[in-house]
Amino acid sequence: MKVPLKVRLALDLSMTGALLFALAFRITGDFAHEWIGLAAALLFALHNAANCGWYARLLSGKYGARRIANASVDFALAADALLVAATGFMQSKYILAFLELPGSMELRQIHATAAYWMPVLAAIHLGMHWEMVLGAMGLNKNAASNMRAAALRIFGIAAAACGVWASFERGMFSKLFLGYSFDFWNPESPPILFFLANAAIMALWAFVAHYALKAAGRIGKFRQKQRENPQ
Repeated sequence: MKVPLKVRLALDLSMTGALLFALAFRITGDFAHEWIGLAAALLFALHNAANCGWYARLLSGKYGARRIANASVDFALAADALLVAATGFMQSKYILAFLELPGSMELRQIHATAAYWMPVLAAIHLGMHWEMVLGAMGLNKNAASNMRAAALRIFGIAAAACGVWASFERGMFSKLFLGYSFDFWNPESPPILFFLANAAIMALWAFVAHYALKAAGRIGKFRQKQRENPQ
């Protein structure tokens, strides 16, 4: 049975929220972090189950540049999610405490680095499917929806700009490339700022992916016209 698009989008929104809270382990503490991480893993599994048709169609049809890019991002996201879940369970102090798993500093580093790739890859995945999201929200049907889409576009630009600042503020380069991945958050700062900063970083990557894909599409159409109408 095909899962309705709006149900899948609601599932994705819940998964994104769980991911943002999972990143906030300095705020939530390890006990809540483990359970939030488990919830995020289960939501990710449900997301894949709801979109199982994508896997069934992998070997059918032709692979153009866009489809290759989509598949590459999706597989990278799935592999990263499995790595985060596996390294997380191997360090469990509460949910799997009865296994008395030793864990290690190296394992923690891998888990942290992989975890910070999750919102980046998830945001790129979202950006590459943004037209579908707009369609599900009814923002591409009439003049009124076009105005709402324009307002959403302006909001996206502002959020992406904040994401650039937040990326430097949060030291994302080191976190993503096996630098210093162990997070720090000033306990005197309002926790909401942590979530807004990470949401802005996701907005940045979604924005970049969406418009990079649009630019690539326009370049492809331009080249096709050039081939069809050589001067």
